[in-house]
This record gives sequence, structure tokens and C-alpha cells, in this order.
Amino acid sequence: MKRRSLTPSFLAAFQRGELQPLLAAVQSDDTLCLELRGHSVNLYYRGGSLFRISDKGGTFIVEFDTRYCAYSALRLEPVLSASQAARMIPQYKQVMDDWFHVHPKYEREFQQIILRENNRGKIARGTDYYIADIEYADAARHARFDMVAVKWPSNPSARRVAKGLSLALLEVKYGDLALGGSSGVEKHLQDFSYFLQDTDYVAEFKQDMAQVFHQKCMLGLIDGIQEKSSAISFSDAPPEIIFVFANHKPGSQKLRQVLERVDPAAYPFPIYIASASSMGYGLYCETMRPLEQCLPTL
Repeated sequence: MKRRSLTPSFLAAFQRGELQPLLAAVQSDDTLCLELRGHSVNLYYRGGSLFRISDKGGTFIVEFDTRYCAYSALRLEPVLSASQAARMIPQYKQVMDDWFHVHPKYEREFQQIILRENNRGKIARGTDYYIADIEYADAARHARFDMVAVKWPSNPSARRVAKGLSLALLEVKYGDLALGGSSGVEKHLQDFSYFLQDTDYVAEFKQDMAQVFHQKCMLGLIDGIQEKSSAISFSDAPPEIIFVFANHKPGSQKLRQVLERVDPAAYPFPIYIASASSMGYGLYCETMRPLEQCLPTL
């Protein structure tokens, strides 16, 4: 299994070692998010990887994809130290802004906003889902999840219990053009089913995501969770599957046509459609609607 949690030495490098300047930059800039990748870490900006930090046997390499420079007059270094990277973030951001003006990544940018609002925003303590990971991929298990979330209801009694929580897998679709084809709703549901067949793999995945969440709390990337409460565990129940249909056009019948082909009873997991709380990005239990209840309103 592709583990996402960091080794103790990698984690320590962010907490009190040479990578601390990059962590401090992320903690003070909510347009950035730091995602754990096992032997590497991705620092994302607007849905694109600003820096990739790799652990090469105790030596940490910070890399930038210079293809982002194609539409900018700036020519930036592809490999740099952590302190240089932290200091040069504004210049690297500018290059990526120029790139995204020509090649926008609306779906991934929207995804990063969801993460920010539920993990670090003003409302984060009051939402019911925290984002543990984004862009999870393991081709061997047909596992490709836009977001992996910890469902932890925000009422005081629920927050006192860190054991036996629920896991949620989120798929984000931006606009109606993303609803069909090879990466459409039905294909994702089939992949979710395949992924969940291997119970041993799923158990390891849950353990790893619990550790990722704990490490994010230790790094100060999750607001409102005390460190003593961040060592969570998940129940044996199947994960919730949640679709986030961003900016669906109400006058279009495409979403209804896609969802009418789905039989929720054919899948061994609950399927929800996320809706907004008076137009926002917070994820709440009350706004998660079972798929079968959504069709009459589409």
C-alpha cells in the first residue's frame, strides 16, 4: 500500500529542522496547503504543486516544475533549499498565476478551497468534516480520490470521542462537462466498489489516513483540534462516498440524467451529494443528502 504518513525524521524536519521555514510559510498563508506523500510532500497553490519536497535518505530536496515558467518573464530555479523556497514563494506564485491564467485548474482550485475552509478557515471548528488528504492515487487498487475526509461531527459530545470515526471519500466535479465520460460518476462508483473489496487494504488505508490526520494536527495544519484529541481511529463501517458537484447549471438536465442511471442499492456504501450551507464551502452532516433523495429536486 502507498503510505502517505511521514517518517518520524521527515516530520521532525518540518517541526524543528531545516524544513521549518516552509512549514511556517504555509501556516501564515492560507492560499497554500501542505499534503503528505510518504517519502515526499507537496506544497500546493491554486490546485497546482508549487514545491515538491523529497526525503532522499535524510537529505531533503525542494523541487519546482519549471514548465510553469512558460508564460512568465521570470526564470526560476528548479531545485533550491528550504530557506530559499520559503523566501521566494511570492515569485514562484506569480509564475503559477501566469500559467493558470492560460491553463486554469478550476476543479483542483475549488478542491483546495474546500480543504482550507474545513481545515483552517474561520468556520473550520464548526464543520463536521476535516480533509485528511487530497489527490490520493493508487493505480493497483483503482483508487483515485479527490479528497479523503474525517467525519467528526462538531457537537461537543461527538468531539470528545476520537475513536471509531467515519471516513469519507469525496469526488469533486466542476461544471456539467465533467459529469460523464471515462471519469464520470458511474466509473467512480465502480472504482470505489473495487477498492473496498480488499478489506485488509482498506484497514491499512484507514490506519494510514488516521496517522496523516494526526501528523497534520501536529504540524498545525488543522484548526481547533487539540493534539491530545488528534490520535483518531476509524470504525469498520464502509466509508461514505460524497460527490461535490460544483457550479452545476440548474437548468441543465445532464446531472439528473447521470444520477438516474445509478442504483444506490447496488453499492455497499452510502452515497451522498454535498450541498452548500447558504452558499459556502463548509461540509456539514445536515447538508449531505442521500443520492436517492436528490433526484426529485434536480
